[in-house]
Amino acid sequence: MVLVAVLGAVGLVALGRGGGDDGSHGGGVAGPPAPQVGGVTWTSGANANPPQDLAAWEHWLGRRTDIAVVFTVRDTWRKIVADDWPLSGLRPNAYAGKVSIAQPLFPKDGDEAACARGDYDANWATFGRTLVRNGRGDAYVRLGWEFNGNWFWWYPRDTATWRTCFQRTVTAIRSTSPDVRIDWNISAHRDSMPNGDNIWAAYPGDAFVDVVSVDAYDSYPPSFTRATFDAQCTMASGACTVARFAAEHGKKFAVPEWGVVRSAGGGADNPFYVQKMYELFQANRANLAYEAYFTATDAGNVQSSLVDPPSNPRAAQRYRALFGPSSSSSPGAGGVR
Repeated sequence: MVLVAVLGAVGLVALGRGGGDDGSHGGGVAGPPAPQVGGVTWTSGANANPPQDLAAWEHWLGRRTDIAVVFTVRDTWRKIVADDWPLSGLRPNAYAGKVSIAQPLFPKDGDEAACARGDYDANWATFGRTLVRNGRGDAYVRLGWEFNGNWFWWYPRDTATWRTCFQRTVTAIRSTSPDVRIDWNISAHRDSMPNGDNIWAAYPGDAFVDVVSVDAYDSYPPSFTRATFDAQCTMASGACTVARFAAEHGKKFAVPEWGVVRSAGGGADNPFYVQKMYELFQANRANLAYEAYFTATDAGNVQSSLVDPPSNPRAAQRYRALFGPSSSSSPGAGGVR
């Protein structure tokens, strides 16, 4: 699930600024102190599915969020496309920020071939109506997110068929929700898909994508040094590569999920990673659609929590210093009412 160098028009991260190894991985020689003056001038938020409490996150952070990232229940078509939950709790009169919703291309008993034939078009037209009914016709929709991993069932078996499936799904959603913003999303640290093809072979074409995004976590391996972060960022599936591709194709760049990782393979309480991601966002802010920290406490997940409980206190302190109320121009004026 995871994530500088020169990357053309965007993706230029000021690596020397607060970018040394800060010794957070235990016993290293401390580098220059990280800057404590932060603030965001882009759309910034967090995940919002229960039990994550967005209001509690905002209270801890000291400012409102600009975007809420949510996930549907994905075991039946009804829950995927027709249920108002979780959008009903994030209608514009309840939450003034933007919404990003993660959607599978089909439930577990579906497949990409049926999708490519158009068997699911009516379902996706229903989903477009669900977006509009809840006042979120302009939502970001992450179709088939993290398709280059093997942990979800919608990864491509035949890449060309998968692309056609994606294209048909987009067309069907747009038929009833023309303002929707389609987010084509990959997982960092996975240059190849399970079928062996390079991830970029699955790009469905500019006509079917509004945002190109990456989910970037501090793991496999964790980033304790600038060299490690840079190497990961410039991989085929790295955040810097995604930012460059988005700019070259006239698309917005996003990081819908990112965070430290206490579970296996992660860097645990690593404020250095928070610092480097902040610098990445700063460098790409002109083309950044949004970014959202993924805070999770459950044992089967990344255990990235910064609050309630504060499982990663040093990372939490750095996050609040950089992303907190010191911002003078946070764009979204979000917040749970």
